[in-house]
Amino acid sequence: MNLDAELVTRAFNRVGAKCREDAQFAQSTKFWDGTLRLGIGPTVLIFRFDAGELQSVHEGDDDGCDAPGNFGFSASIEAWNQLLLQMPNDEQLAGPGWTGDVVRTGDRDTYWRYYPALRRLIELASEELK
Repeated sequence: MNLDAELVTRAFNRVGAKCREDAQFAQSTKFWDGTLRLGIGPTVLIFRFDAGELQSVHEGDDDGCDAPGNFGFSASIEAWNQLLLQMPNDEQLAGPGWTGDVVRTGDRDTYWRYYPALRRLIELASEELK
């Protein structure tokens, strides 16, 4: 199976709509005020959190991505295919180069604090696509 940006974006939108009920995700976003930005090829999805609650998931831009509380990733669709279809291990996701051409942006401290939320979103999106 080979995913395109539209399929990946739809999968993350569906996950965003239901991840509020996921206990593991809810625990990992506790107290988060900020955003998670996912660059999926040419598309950018913004997950906005307020006091740990996911408020919205929408296509957007990069405004404020470097502000405290915000972090994100940009990657080609080929890298998202690798991340979502082969479900990499924690070592691949936590390393400086991640996998493929994935580039981390935004606040480094926020990344390390809320990495488990990102990991869970990727797991849920991977399940959604199978």
